[in-house]
Amino acid sequence: MQKIPTNPCDREPIQFPGKIQPHGAALVIDKNTLIIKQASPTINRFLPLPASQLIDKSVQDLQQYISFNTSFEHGSYQQIQSLVGDCYLISHLTPDYILLEFEPLLNYAYSSEMIMADMLDSMSNSDTIIHALEAAAQKVKMISGFNRVMVYMFHEDGHGEVVAEVADKGLDPYLGLHYPASDIPKQARELYKKNLVRLIADVDATDSPLEHLGNADSVAPIDLSDSVLRSVSPTHIQYLKNMGVAASFSISIVSQGELWGLIACHHYTPRHIDYRQRLHAKMVGQMLSSIVRYQVEEEKQQLYNYWRENTAGLVRQMRQFESIAEGVSNGSLDLLSINGAKGAALIYDGQITLVGQTPNTGFIKELSEFLQTSPTNQVFQTDHLSSIFPRAQSVTITASGMLCAPLSLDLKDCILWFKPEIEQEIKWAGNPEKAVILNQDGETRIEPRTSFAIFIQSLKGRSEKWTTAELSNAYKLREEMLLLIQEKSNQLRRLNEELKKAYEELDSFSYTISHDLKTPLATIYNFAELLLEEDPSLDNRLLTEKIKRNAGRMQMMIKEVFHYTKLGREQISLQPIDMKTLLNQIREELLDAYQDFNPEFQIGDTPEIYGDITMIGQVFSNLLGNALKYSSKTGKPLVQVTGSSEKDAILYTVVDNGIGMDPRHTGNLFNLFYRLPGASNFEGTGLGLAIVKRIIDKHQGQLWFETEQNKGTRFYIRLKKIEQSESV
Repeated sequence: MQKIPTNPCDREPIQFPGKIQPHGAALVIDKNTLIIKQASPTINRFLPLPASQLIDKSVQDLQQYISFNTSFEHGSYQQIQSLVGDCYLISHLTPDYILLEFEPLLNYAYSSEMIMADMLDSMSNSDTIIHALEAAAQKVKMISGFNRVMVYMFHEDGHGEVVAEVADKGLDPYLGLHYPASDIPKQARELYKKNLVRLIADVDATDSPLEHLGNADSVAPIDLSDSVLRSVSPTHIQYLKNMGVAASFSISIVSQGELWGLIACHHYTPRHIDYRQRLHAKMVGQMLSSIVRYQVEEEKQQLYNYWRENTAGLVRQMRQFESIAEGVSNGSLDLLSINGAKGAALIYDGQITLVGQTPNTGFIKELSEFLQTSPTNQVFQTDHLSSIFPRAQSVTITASGMLCAPLSLDLKDCILWFKPEIEQEIKWAGNPEKAVILNQDGETRIEPRTSFAIFIQSLKGRSEKWTTAELSNAYKLREEMLLLIQEKSNQLRRLNEELKKAYEELDSFSYTISHDLKTPLATIYNFAELLLEEDPSLDNRLLTEKIKRNAGRMQMMIKEVFHYTKLGREQISLQPIDMKTLLNQIREELLDAYQDFNPEFQIGDTPEIYGDITMIGQVFSNLLGNALKYSSKTGKPLVQVTGSSEKDAILYTVVDNGIGMDPRHTGNLFNLFYRLPGASNFEGTGLGLAIVKRIIDKHQGQLWFETEQNKGTRFYIRLKKIEQSESV
């Protein structure tokens, strides 16, 4: 198994080097006692005593050699006279120490006012952020005199790109080159945010250690994070040497508290610039930071706020629709309103809703099945979908990038956003993968690169990267949708409970009514019979027979309503059913009833059903009876029934060659008392199929049909193979 690459710079304590660059000197003073605890050997260039004789002396003792203000403030500087003439004394405060640094004062003609006025003039005339970056690079080159000045911008993945450059004639351009994130380790990035300017005057110079008295192991290292002379990591020194750089200077560009980029300066011979020059360059960097913050970051923030507002609006919109799918696709806002995606898909409750430019539903189903194997149920993204799902190579035009927000633990329900392919070429300053090498121990490590030859990487099948704002919005929408789904689930549960209660009440009412109507209807029927026996009048006899016939029909309807409502109360008694015996019994009864029509009754395979024998008998008796009844007026009535075994179910089919049905009128076929147009010539109450449907539902089965007018009807019954609970 390959070991994870490590970056030694990330672990290197670069803020505790214990030494400084040799063009200056440093003293470390105890903050409480004002006693000198450490000194660099280079101090003898500024004071008439060597480092060893200064240690354990008081700061006050230095006043006999140089005159300076002892009210030290963090980051302040003062000009003093020393052995080398005028020099700078720069002070920094830590919790325990005062750090004093000495640097020689060099010839430098510009004033702060002139630099500020010139920079404001250039910035005010910059109509784009790129022009502002170029103007800043020009000013830093004027101030510093370095051979090359670049503005280096960090991308969200940490790698950098040169977006503006000013260089001496004859130098190869670096504009547009990309550098891997490993070139600037995270500890260095943190220090860049703390120290806004950093000078490395000579990569070949020997550092000056901070000397102290006593055992070296007993002296805690001093935090030199704020030091202007802090020595440089050997890894970074080698990196610069590999580039052919002899001196470097950088100015941080900070926006919203984060390192947005650097103004990076290279010189190809050693170069020390005056402390005030660096301060002026720092002013340029701070002005540029403000421009970046208000032009670039403000635009990002406005877009983020727009997406955020749309996210909240989309959630409000979803609450106004019956279904989640309608809520994200039918209103003024949709799933594309909250990020920069060009297409989106909602996979929810077994349905796929597409918005914008997306692959077809077949691909979405395949992708959904693949995502269900994902080890995470959190929001995740990729700008190279085909690298994890090779099937996506065929849909890069719409789905090179994907952002997924799961709505269920198994990822069967989720939101997918898609970004199209953006073909691009990235020019790297050297192969970025060459930063990772294999050492003698077989470990992969990130080392200073030795080659900076232009390496062109062609990227296909990739989209624009997903931003932090887009991920944040996906998280927000996911949280809100999960809450909404829970709310709708609770509402549905309450509604189901109310419907169940109302259904039970209606069932009880129907049961009571049908039971109570039996007696008065029986009385009407009996009185009609009695009148027929006693009244010889022909007119009254016809009316009385009509009363008797309709009373009998009402008795039949009440009997079936009573049976229908009774089904809701009865428990199922499940057992294996010998379908061959059951169907033969039903056939014999029906052939006797319809013998005048000489029907043909065919029984095919009869696999066993597990169910309530009485109820299943009613189902097939009703379906087969209807089949014979509605085919009885054809030339040769034919009814066929056959069963087949599926993976986890038994399927039975009942087919006739009767009058069939007009599909336009079959939507209410299983409703109580519903009779199709044209069925008035056949006896019936409109309750038989409603009873069949209720029985199949109680068995947790499925019932459906196919029909065509004058071409017969085919009913399907599917019941589970496995034994069901007695409480069904």
